[in-house]
Amino acid sequence: MAPQKLNPSSSTPLYKQVYTILKSRIANGELKPGDKIPTENELIQEYGVSRITIRAAISELVEDRVLERAQGKGTFVCKPKDAYQADDSHGFTQSCYLSGKIPKTTLLTLEYVLPSPKVQSFLQLRDGEPTLLSRRLRFADNEPILIESNYYAPCLSFLEKEDLSGSLFNILHQHGYSIVTQARSLDVCTANKEEAALLNVKRGSPLLLFTDYQLDGEGKPLFFSKQVYCTERLKFYI
Repeated sequence: MAPQKLNPSSSTPLYKQVYTILKSRIANGELKPGDKIPTENELIQEYGVSRITIRAAISELVEDRVLERAQGKGTFVCKPKDAYQADDSHGFTQSCYLSGKIPKTTLLTLEYVLPSPKVQSFLQLRDGEPTLLSRRLRFADNEPILIESNYYAPCLSFLEKEDLSGSLFNILHQHGYSIVTQARSLDVCTANKEEAALLNVKRGSPLLLFTDYQLDGEGKPLFFSKQVYCTERLKFYI
């Protein structure tokens, strides 16, 4: 494909024209996610502009997360992030299917623990009463996406004997429970050593933390949920 030409007489700065052309080459599939883009020298020769112009265009594409730099390797086209509804009304499994992804879940731990005061209050537990806690690693197309920690009300103790490697929403629906989100909050955190290893990111990488208070159809507490999402592989829409 013949390279698109720049227009030196245009009011649009040359770096912005290079930016637009490279973005167009990505959009039309000439450059695909994961592809290494031409070197600075190759782009200088292709478009007949200065190194400063090329670097400005690439820097803006990196800032817009269209491209990403790999130290000592070059600059690559970013893989598109999966999009999920921020209200999580479908649950993770169904959200994956709606996005054309294949979900998978690994149960990390399932045990009884003493809850924090906040969890105890929401689940209406007595002082010293333990709660069932499940920790699960969720995948989309074999990419680790989130770590989920659920603290269950006593009425859900039967989950101890259920297969939690699939959809929790489906299990609860099969037992006659409807799920209503009383409140959902969003915070930003950074990956600790364990989270970094499970999500295959660097320690200290930014993560999204969702906290959910889930009720049944009668307004009784079902479970308290904390979900830590990898920001490198997905985005949310509202």
